[in-house]
Amino acid sequence: MNILLVHGMFDTGKIFWRLEQELTQLGHHCFAPSLRPNDAHHGIADLAEKLNGMVNESFDPKEPMVLIGFSMGCLISRYFLHHCGAGWRTRAFFAISGPHRGSLLAYFYPGQGAREMRPGSNFLKNLDSLDASENAFPIFTYWTPFDLMVIPASSSRWAPGRETRICSPLHPLMPSNRKLRADLLTKIQALKPLPKPQESEIKE
Repeated sequence: MNILLVHGMFDTGKIFWRLEQELTQLGHHCFAPSLRPNDAHHGIADLAEKLNGMVNESFDPKEPMVLIGFSMGCLISRYFLHHCGAGWRTRAFFAISGPHRGSLLAYFYPGQGAREMRPGSNFLKNLDSLDASENAFPIFTYWTPFDLMVIPASSSRWAPGRETRICSPLHPLMPSNRKLRADLLTKIQALKPLPKPQESEIKE
């Protein structure tokens, strides 16, 4: 299975090293690119479009994939799914500590991406207007009530997802949390393969 891992603000793809290592050992093909600028200074859509180009170069466009987003990477992933034609090939989406309803910390950093992560932003409203319940793939969310980056922490609770609460003391530790990794790996291993799409179903 192809696995795409999308990092958050100020991070790189290396934040997934432990999870990526375990997925690879199970026989999955992982891709955890480092997106620039990683503060989303030019906007979240900018990073999603760059991600789309990287994915098209790394994965066979006819093969399904699992999408894993962390923090701002959840918003990049949601834009990628809705606006880059990736929904049809996505087998499942795992959202880890994503600021789905924004974070108050975004008021203290400049740049378009930070403005888009402020509660009630037009960007977030646009994402919410796209009904995730109509997606053909399952959505899983992970959040911690002790999050000090996504404020309030409840912003990581996203209605379309099947929620798992993780008692992690720090936001950056979520991707490497043992309980989270074990749960995520179990869910990925339980996914059933999708039938190969017809040529007419493949989006350019």
